[in-house]
Amino acid sequence: MSALVDQNAEYVKVTIMKVDWDRYAKAPIRSELKVVRRSTLIAFKDGKEQTRVVAGVSASQLEGLFKAVL
Repeated sequence: MSALVDQNAEYVKVTIMKVDWDRYAKAPIRSELKVVRRSTLIAFKDGKEQTRVVAGVSASQLEGLFKAVL
């Protein structure tokens, strides 16, 4: 993900938050957001989910997350 940010200055505007699955696996937010797998990325804009990627880490998938919120 950091390589994509390095390649596109616009991506710096996106806030990225990492949640420790082991620590928060039973937290209410996990069920509220319907996160069923450890490797879930969710893009929000104005507090609303725009898109998500589950178990995917290709550059095109990650770019889709960034573009969804810009």
